[in-house]
Amino acid sequence: MSLAFSRSSHPNQNSTRHKIARASRGALIIYLLALIYASLNPFVDWQFPSELTLFTWPKYITLFDVFINVVAYIPLGALLASLLRRRATRLRLSHRRLFAWLGAALFGVMLSLSLESIQLFLPNRVASPLDILTNSSGVALGALLAMLPIGRQLIARLMRWRRRNFAHHRSTGWGLLLLGVWFVAQLNPAIPFFEAGLLSPPQPSITDNSASNSLSNNLIAIRYAYDPLVLLPQAVGVALNVGAFALFVSLILHPLKQTRLLFNIGVILVVGLIAKLAMAALLLKTSLVAASLSPATVIGVSSGLLLFLFFARIRYRWRAFWATLFVFAGGVMSKLSSVYSALDETLRLFNWPYGQLANFASLTRWLNEIWPLAALVLLATIFIRTKRH
Repeated sequence: MSLAFSRSSHPNQNSTRHKIARASRGALIIYLLALIYASLNPFVDWQFPSELTLFTWPKYITLFDVFINVVAYIPLGALLASLLRRRATRLRLSHRRLFAWLGAALFGVMLSLSLESIQLFLPNRVASPLDILTNSSGVALGALLAMLPIGRQLIARLMRWRRRNFAHHRSTGWGLLLLGVWFVAQLNPAIPFFEAGLLSPPQPSITDNSASNSLSNNLIAIRYAYDPLVLLPQAVGVALNVGAFALFVSLILHPLKQTRLLFNIGVILVVGLIAKLAMAALLLKTSLVAASLSPATVIGVSSGLLLFLFFARIRYRWRAFWATLFVFAGGVMSKLSSVYSALDETLRLFNWPYGQLANFASLTRWLNEIWPLAALVLLATIFIRTKRH
């Protein structure tokens, strides 16, 4: 995806289609990498398989696992089919929709078969023909939805919504992809809002749910949350991250949306926070739900919005400059003030008995860690390549 920037607010149709195609390719690559990561994580303890479970039907089947395996691959099928249809149109092939559907379905089978074969060498993963069937079905279903009139109408509406609400720079496609990645990362309630690591130190005194220790645990948690040596670094990190995120969003919003900039950014932040709190109520242990909205989060978000207001009216290029600095500084501060632990210890914070939790927790944690680095690259590129005015 090219990062040459255009300041035009009304690009012609061919330019718009070209930008959409580039954004679709970027989304396909990111989504494919996320699926590969979720399928093979953790990448440890490689060994030769003792048995070929790839051709053995599993003894236990849960509807939840089947549902997740199908749904997770639907976006991949839709993205593949859309790109293949554009390629077939460019090559002037007949039966373009059939070509796109078959190409996407075949890719889905090959991808699923490859990932399940690699899982044979990972003792922590279980390869089975059921996974191949469900994953391939998800790709085929996604491709079918993208080729049907209702799917094409939905995509057209999304494109019109994008043109109305977001800038027409060629960098906007990457920016929207990062915005989507940020939102997915918020679905992990064990990660503090605009921080890194875990919600709180995994100490038994804080996470213990016994009735005799509940009052003592609450007092310890409150004392820990308001400790200046804990509160101040966390609040500063959150403020820097919120300011950077708000400046980042301001760079990809449509110029007509700049008049209500704070409101639009506030809506995005509220949606992300509501998603995190809802997932906390659904997935976390009861004693940790309240920690999703810590004093550091409240102080940091408020301070970050004030920081953004101070820099919101400066020129486009210099907003990218300050956003780059804030992303770097906020990332460093969050790393220094956060608590990390192994995946098995992270899973103890959850109360979810239906499966797929390890994949979900590790993937969203990885997305949360990689987001500042990707945003740093994009913002620095915007600053360097934007013409001086």
